[in-house]
Amino acid sequence: TGLDRDSKAQAEQVRSISVERVSDKVGTVPPALMLAIDDALRLHLAL
Repeated sequence: TGLDRDSKAQAEQVRSISVERVSDKVGTVPPALMLAIDDALRLHLAL
């Protein structure tokens, strides 16, 4: 994934940030995991 350590996505703790805080890409997420994250976000945001 390109990250130095294990990490997690918490769909129940979504936060917005300023575009100015977004910089270079630090890693990648496999497609299957991205689908799982997408499903979790849709569930928690009632989309």
